[in-house]
Amino acid sequence: APPITLHSLLSLRRGFALQCLSLSCVSFCQLSENTSPVIDSSVKPDRRTDREKVIDSSVKPDRRTDREKDCVNWLKSCEENCVQNSTTPIPKHVHFVSLNHPFSFMEWLAVVSARNKIKPDKITVYTDGLQDSCWWRRALPYIDHQIIHTLPGANVLNRVPIKLLPHKSDFLRLSILYHSGGIYMDTDILSLNSFDPLLKHQMVLAEQCHYALNVALMMAQKHSCLVCRFAHYSCERFDGGWVHHSVDALSSFIRGLDKEKEGVLVVPWKKGFHPMCWNANGINQLYKENFNDIPDYNRSEIYSVHLYNNKAKNLIPKTLHNFDWIQTSTSLVGLTIRESLPPGFSKHHLNESSRCTDIQLPK
Repeated sequence: APPITLHSLLSLRRGFALQCLSLSCVSFCQLSENTSPVIDSSVKPDRRTDREKVIDSSVKPDRRTDREKDCVNWLKSCEENCVQNSTTPIPKHVHFVSLNHPFSFMEWLAVVSARNKIKPDKITVYTDGLQDSCWWRRALPYIDHQIIHTLPGANVLNRVPIKLLPHKSDFLRLSILYHSGGIYMDTDILSLNSFDPLLKHQMVLAEQCHYALNVALMMAQKHSCLVCRFAHYSCERFDGGWVHHSVDALSSFIRGLDKEKEGVLVVPWKKGFHPMCWNANGINQLYKENFNDIPDYNRSEIYSVHLYNNKAKNLIPKTLHNFDWIQTSTSLVGLTIRESLPPGFSKHHLNESSRCTDIQLPK
């Protein structure tokens, strides 16, 4: 064997290094051919945080409250179970809602006039337990059911808090009408004539000032699909505005219907539930003397009188709380109140400071 020299060792080392380099190149090429590249310049690495990924996602997280989900679930349920084009008449069941204050003389008048003029099968008053007063105790003989009610549905809709009690009441009345059917009335509406001619329809509403519909008095069949569809329409439009989800939404909703096909009756405003407008001129007309001399009005054709309590607060102390005015006024309000009062009602009965136990109110 040839002697091992330094030169031979260096040559051997150089050949081994070249062989290793060759093997490495083959291995890398094989890896490149058989697998995807480790780095693809067309796909950028996702360096977003988890929160950023949620915000950017096309599927938004459900941030609705449990009560808001309950409201949505109720709407889905009523859409599945509602009754379309029923031939059943609207029930003669009157519903009132009185929340967050003692029952007043005006509310007592609303209950008494409904009992005497509509002659309903039953009257139900939904309260929150805060209504106790002399007038509440005097109303009890006229009431068939009292329901202590916690407001249903959402505290928030469309991420907007439902803060105002009238707004909560707007959704409560739709729930009542859907589940029970009948006649929903605000407690500042006095009944003037029988509602019997209206009961054959699917839903009955009335104009307010000839350009909009009012939600203060609504009539509908039990489990009505119309009420369900409007409730959904109303919820979608709630933004915290005073009437966007109620008067405005109802007017828009009804305009989009074939009223005859759907069985909807809209009563003209001068012969309906709200014969005067809610503005200052309309309020003054309600209390204007010699109503029977006003053209285009006939009390025998008016179903009810809306007193617009919130708008007429400055007039109430010298009218509704003044027995002499009630006895002599020839205004629409004065005439309607006199027709609503039970026989034998006196100035002593109107005195709210008198003890309820001292008064035997005539029925």
